Amino acid sequence: MMKSKQTLQQTIFLGILCAEGIILGIIEQSLPPIFAFAPGAKIGLTNIITVIALLILPFSDCLLLTFLRVTLTALISGTVSTFIYAFSGAFLSLLIMKAFMIFYPKFLSIVGISIIGGVIHNLGQLLVAALIAKSWYIMLYLPILTVMGILAGILVGVTSSYLMHYINALSFIKNKLFITER
Repeated sequence: MMKSKQTLQQTIFLGILCAEGIILGIIEQSLPPIFAFAPGAKIGLTNIITVIALLILPFSDCLLLTFLRVTLTALISGTVSTFIYAFSGAFLSLLIMKAFMIFYPKFLSIVGISIIGGVIHNLGQLLVAALIAKSWYIMLYLPILTVMGILAGILVGVTSSYLMHYINALSFIKNKLFITER
């Protein structure tokens, strides 16, 4: 009986995170360009959900959450091309952030992990753009997007860290009722 309650709580929490990620993605898409000198650069509000998920959910749930969030956001408000770019950036950053959390857990804060995620997300999207355009000249945009990834990573990391204080107070997280290890 206890395991089914845990599974239900975990599924509901995953659904809530997914819905929040979709809403943040749609809100961000509706905002005017924030950085005039960096066309296409965004804050990456949905990465708040990714960072929080990495901190509290099993990695398999993080993969599922990222897949659902990117896919559903693209179906609701995007195109195939936005899906391809979002998918590549989201999954590459998710994998690299998790790797850094495993191999360097004592050296990086939530903000540090988020900065890595912001930079890698932009790198993943640029790599896809270079492959689609069949031109590596697109990579000349990397220094600008690296700076933007660092700034966005700081904002996302600080926000995620702030929100974690409230999320950790939830009884099913505080009591570690999630079924599998993080």
